[in-house]
Amino acid sequence: MPRHPRYARGAMRRLALAAAVLSGCNNDAPSGFATGPGVTTFQPSLSSSGAASSTSTSTSSTSTGSGGEDSAASSSGAVSTFDMAPPPDLDDPTPEGCKGKIDFMFLISAMHTMRHEQAQLLASFPGFVETIAADFAEFDTHIMSVNTDGHWRGEVCESPDWCLNQGHCGENAIGYECGKYVDQVGPCDKRLGAGLVFNAGPYAYNKPCDLDGNRYIAGEQEPEAFECIAQVGTLGDGKDTKMADSLVEAVSPKLNGPDGCNAGFLRPDALLVVVFIADTDDENSWLSANKVYEAVVAAKGGDDHAIVALAVIPQLQVGEAVEGCVYDSPPYGQHLRDVIGLFPYREEGDICADNYAPFFNGAAASLVHDACNAFIPQ
Repeated sequence: MPRHPRYARGAMRRLALAAAVLSGCNNDAPSGFATGPGVTTFQPSLSSSGAASSTSTSTSSTSTGSGGEDSAASSSGAVSTFDMAPPPDLDDPTPEGCKGKIDFMFLISAMHTMRHEQAQLLASFPGFVETIAADFAEFDTHIMSVNTDGHWRGEVCESPDWCLNQGHCGENAIGYECGKYVDQVGPCDKRLGAGLVFNAGPYAYNKPCDLDGNRYIAGEQEPEAFECIAQVGTLGDGKDTKMADSLVEAVSPKLNGPDGCNAGFLRPDALLVVVFIADTDDENSWLSANKVYEAVVAAKGGDDHAIVALAVIPQLQVGEAVEGCVYDSPPYGQHLRDVIGLFPYREEGDICADNYAPFFNGAAASLVHDACNAFIPQ
């Protein structure tokens, strides 16, 4: 099937922050305060009768008494600055920031070539989180690993080729216990975009995750919890793997509604950090980069500054080729690069790197920190 046409990278949209407006109790009366850049001045309100100043005249004079003191008098509407209460403090124009409230969404390829890349992620993730957490007095996270192909991969293990005839799921999935947890598998385990809670097959975690009924990690959990959701294994369906499309599904109203698979994951006052990890191009996704961008921004209330987009993907070859490494292949573009390229906060890492920690603990953590500090919760 031919690949869906991609659209050219659009200009990044920036949403203007709404100016604070102070309104009086009477909607027909002007406010007693006028504001300008860095300035607040008091203006007397109209009387309760609503008479405009143009309908009455007032005169004032200034005289100098024998003591050299100036006095001002008005025939009507005089206001003494000594009688006025001090003006209320305006809201701090500085962005409130996310205060360490972050929703992490990982989209990890489960293709047969991803064994070492998944191990790299598991090794680097704790340091990534610790680096970010060190910047905030409070650290409140949701962490999800997304189903990128719409299958429960344990079905392969339970097939006649393995469990039904051999009693196991192969030498690289010794931890999988045939038939033991099958009754726990439901529709959300086979749903594109749903949070993963039971990864099965070669190099997978091979046990259901205990996440208190959620399909994501909420708050502090043992490090093993991330291994459970992120160790997706290598039984991914090549023809059905849709990395970008699965992101759109993951943030969709249907999956995030009260009865959705991902209910409760997305929080309007949290920064969203999206992390793609793949060693092949996302050639099966049908949605253009613009469509993906629009869907994710819509899920965050129209604010593209509420999102950090990260991708650990193939890069251009520099020097001698490394055995087993997948490189970028110009002139063909990479769909995931096009997707994250539309977000103001974005960064790429090299899928072939010996260690992902420098990327996650360095550029990625710094980007999350900057985005969080500039964030204005909905």
